[in-house]
Amino acid sequence: MDTYNLLKTAMNVSAQRAELISSNIANVNTDGYKAKRIVFESELKQALASSGTDAATEASVSQVKPKITENATTSIKDNGNNVDLEVEMLDQAANGLYYSALTAQVNGRLQMMNLVLSN
Repeated sequence: MDTYNLLKTAMNVSAQRAELISSNIANVNTDGYKAKRIVFESELKQALASSGTDAATEASVSQVKPKITENATTSIKDNGNNVDLEVEMLDQAANGLYYSALTAQVNGRLQMMNLVLSN
């Protein structure tokens, strides 16, 4: 998987994470609702670290897919809900910064390609 496609995938995961965080916030008072998370970056890091050759790295990285997890073991409220609004707002801000950084990376790569093609 080339860098551009990796950035594209990361941006898509970040957009999915934003939707999931919004869903968690919308269900902050729903009885029995459990907060959900997307796991991607740790899986990607593991795939990048575990492969030896460039071909093996590319193959294992392309297999990394985001996973939605739910922590069903905790409840911070009497109604069984475990959504912590402060945590969700913090995650939302961090995800926004992450998406902005990815966008800057993509824009930089596109500007570089444009510069090369124009000369």
